[in-house]
Amino acid sequence: MNRGLKFVIVGIILTITQYLFYTFLVHVIFNNNDLLWLCSGISYIFATILAFILHSNITWKERKPTNHGIIMFFIWNAITAFAIAPFFTWLFKFNTPIHNFLYSISFGMGFSFTYEFVESTTIFIFVTLITLTLNFLFYDRLVFGKEKTPAKKTTAKKDTKKK
Repeated sequence: MNRGLKFVIVGIILTITQYLFYTFLVHVIFNNNDLLWLCSGISYIFATILAFILHSNITWKERKPTNHGIIMFFIWNAITAFAIAPFFTWLFKFNTPIHNFLYSISFGMGFSFTYEFVESTTIFIFVTLITLTLNFLFYDRLVFGKEKTPAKKTTAKKDTKKK
C-alpha cells in the first residue's frame, strides 16, 4: 500500500477521533461557539500525540524520524495548533453564506441540526483539509527522513578491449 493511501487512512482515523473530541469540547465542555479557536487548538494537541504514534508505526514505519524529527514534529504541530488552525478557524467563522447554505440544506433534508453545529462542523472540515495537506508535506520531507535505498551492487569493469 502506498504512503499516500496509508496517510489518508490514518488521517481518517485521526480526523474522526479529533472531531469527536472537538465536538465534545464545543457542545459539552464549553457549550457554545464563542471559543471554537480554543476547542480547535486543544483537540489538535490531542490528535497530534495520536498522529505521531500512528504515523510512526503505520505510514512511515520503514523510515525512522530524522535526528531532530520528533522535535520538529511537535514544534510543527504546536505552530499548527496555536497559529494555523486557529487562524483558519477564525477566517472560516466569517464565511456565513456557506454556513447558511449548508444549514438550509440540512434543514430541508429533515435533519434537526442547530446552526451552531453546522457552523462548527463546516469550520472543522475546512481547517482539517488544510492542515492535513500541510502536515503530509512537512512530515514526509522533514520529519521522517529519506527512503532507505538498497545498496548498489558494484561490479568490476570487464576489459572489453580487443587486443
